[in-house]
Amino acid sequence: MNKKGFVFVETIIVTAILLASLMLVYSLFVSNKNDENKRLRYDDTAKLYETYYLKQYFDSFDLSTVTSKITNTTPYQYIYRGQSDVFGDQYRSENKFFSKLWEDLGISSILVLPYDLTNILKCQGLANDLCSNKDLFAYLNTLDSSEVEDSSSRYRIIIEYTARQNGCKCGSPEPKERCESNYDTDPCFHFFSNIDFVN
Repeated sequence: MNKKGFVFVETIIVTAILLASLMLVYSLFVSNKNDENKRLRYDDTAKLYETYYLKQYFDSFDLSTVTSKITNTTPYQYIYRGQSDVFGDQYRSENKFFSKLWEDLGISSILVLPYDLTNILKCQGLANDLCSNKDLFAYLNTLDSSEVEDSSSRYRIIIEYTARQNGCKCGSPEPKERCESNYDTDPCFHFFSNIDFVN
């Protein structure tokens, strides 16, 4: 009886050790997978280049029309695809180019925020709209605003790109066989990138 009881206790101990080891391996796997997803989807090198050139494009316009609308009660502003007031009346011809640029780069949204995201991450007031976008909110939580002392005149342009795993666009199937064949089943991935500017 004593030997059987000892074997039973040994079995429980070995099982507990195996379970703990499996849980550790699983948690490491999930952590590595999340880190890899962040590396690919957050500030990917290719997207950073695209964002940089978009910012260069925006530098030729007066973005104060957008930043002047950012207040404590309205903590962010979207730049919409057909928004002419971003460019002003004299740049109405840019709308077609901007719309084409939007389509070619697979842009889902362009967001202008204050550099210091502390108030936005509290998810109060209108910032709740950003918090409801889980992908965007997760990305915002990875951004650090502590390295700049005076951030009152600094802003961020955050661009959300979308693409399918096979490289096709998310909006509508392209006239390519590889895009049309699995258009309904291939999921749409969201990529985020940001660049700051002074206004």
